[in-house]
Amino acid sequence: MATVLTGAVLALAAGCGSDSSDGPSTDATASPTPSATISEAPSVDPQDPAAVELRGDWEIPSEQYTLHLVEDGTFVEDFQGVVDFRTGKYKVDGDTISLVGDDGNTDKGKIVGDTLEFTLGTANRVK
Repeated sequence: MATVLTGAVLALAAGCGSDSSDGPSTDATASPTPSATISEAPSVDPQDPAAVELRGDWEIPSEQYTLHLVEDGTFVEDFQGVVDFRTGKYKVDGDTISLVGDDGNTDKGKIVGDTLEFTLGTANRVK
């Protein structure tokens, strides 16, 4: 079960990230490593008004996914019962939110009204 979950998430993350394969993969079955890494991530201004507005918890119930956007510019993802599944920094640029994970993958979503649209689905703010 863990292998299936890991494979599904890696496939999802690979589909959301960059197509570049600049770095070697640590997993022989994984897709090419996206070029963005946490060390290359832009510095996050936690006081940026757009970032401040998005702070809080977002969820996609059908995928058992929760995104926690923290006031220090970091994020934590919970996925299918795994708490703290993925962490990293987030940045808001216009109507785009970038989740730059500590795993080196970057997921981008679009801010549409009161929702965040990702490849995985549309996240709504937890009330």
